Amino acid sequence: MNNEFSKWFSDNGDYTHNLNYDLNENSVIIDLGGYKGIWAEQIFNKYNSNIYIIEPLTEFYDFMNEKFKTNHKFHLLNVGISSNNKKGIIYTNGDGSSSNTNNGKPIEVEFNTIETIFEKWNISQADLIQINIEGDEYHLLEIMIETGMIYKFKNIQIQFHSFIDNCIERRNKIQEFLKNNGFKLNFDYPFVWESWKNERYEY
Repeated sequence: MNNEFSKWFSDNGDYTHNLNYDLNENSVIIDLGGYKGIWAEQIFNKYNSNIYIIEPLTEFYDFMNEKFKTNHKFHLLNVGISSNNKKGIIYTNGDGSSSNTNNGKPIEVEFNTIETIFEKWNISQADLIQINIEGDEYHLLEIMIETGMIYKFKNIQIQFHSFIDNCIERRNKIQEFLKNNGFKLNFDYPFVWESWKNERYEY
C-alpha cells in the first residue's frame, strides 16, 4: 500500500493523472466528497468545465460555497450519497470524515441517491465523476452497476479505501464488471487512485 502511494507521488499523480482528461468548457464534472474544493478548482482552472460538488459536512460545504459563490459554473449540494434518501451519521475527521468509522464527532447529515442528485441538478450524464467518499464507494458503485447508472459516466475516477471489510474482493468484483462491460482502465494505483473510461458512452 505504501509502495503504491510512493509511486503515485513520484509520478505526481495529483497533478497529472487526476487532471488529464478529454474535457472542455461544456463538460459536466461531478465531485463526490468535495471537502474544500481543491481538486474541483484545479480541474476547473484547466478546462473551464461545469463543476457539480456534493459535500455532506456543512463546515466544508459553507467553505466552498463562499469560495465559489461568484462562479456560476460551480454547483454545490450539502448532502452525502447513499442507496436511499435519508438522514444518517458521519464522524467528522477532516478529509477522512466517514460514515464507516467512529473516529471523530458524530454529525447528522442528509443523504441522497445518485438518481436524486441528478434530478436536483437536472443533469442526465457526466463526462467525469470523482468518487472519494471514505469507504462508501463500494456500495455506491455496486448500486450503480445494479441500476445501470454506471453507464451515465464517461470517466470514473475512484479512491478505494482499505479499511472496509472484504475491500479487496469487492474492488476486484467491481473492476471485473467494468473490464467486461465496456470500460477501459485509464490508470491504476491500487487503493490510491484509479480511473476507468466508458467506451460505450454516448453524448
